[in-house]
Amino acid sequence: MLLAIDTTTALTGLALADARGPLAECVWESGRNHTAQLLPQLDLLLRHTGVDHRALRAVAIALGPGSWSGLRVGMSIAKGLVLADNLALLGVNSLEALAYQHGRPGIPLYPLIRLGRDRFATAPFLPGVADLGRQGPDRNTTPDELCAMLKQPAMLCGDVDERLLAHLERSGVTGIDVPSPAAALRRPAFLAELAWRRFAAGERDDPVTIEPTYLGEAVKQAAPDTLSTPRA
Repeated sequence: MLLAIDTTTALTGLALADARGPLAECVWESGRNHTAQLLPQLDLLLRHTGVDHRALRAVAIALGPGSWSGLRVGMSIAKGLVLADNLALLGVNSLEALAYQHGRPGIPLYPLIRLGRDRFATAPFLPGVADLGRQGPDRNTTPDELCAMLKQPAMLCGDVDERLLAHLERSGVTGIDVPSPAAALRRPAFLAELAWRRFAAGERDDPVTIEPTYLGEAVKQAAPDTLSTPRA
């Protein structure tokens, strides 16, 4: 049994899966309360599914890019579980997990993860080409820089809201497809499925050297967000 942990953003997720596929998953808005909520939710998930923690063979962790505090909490808990029970550890890039969840063969895809300060993590994918079809590295980008990337019809997924879509429309970007809010929910079962592939192939990551991918700077003080709705 594999446990997947996703603390990339304030949307936190856990999933249990094995060779047959997902057994259970839960997703909730934790805000900045990852530390207080993650382990109790994991205990609840194990009890509801009747899975003993001794049945776990591997832990998958979302590596980011994403929230500094969230990624640190997820990584710390993942490493603690791995070292305590001698489990395999598998890190998965959070943008790649989104691309795996939403990608359609031949359609350019840009998964987005909000980094704060009106910036997003993204990377270009062309699913169907060499598996996930990654076309470039992770980037820390602004909405204007994202507009410059979107030269042809494409799909956006992840942290896409009405403000960003309005910004793209004002900038003349057309031909953009986005999942519905329910379909857009970042699901840890896809993270678990990607990690299980690596686990079944005998791959492992070193719990001593593995680190999250932050991509942005830690946010020490709230800064104005140009996409935010002005206060009355």
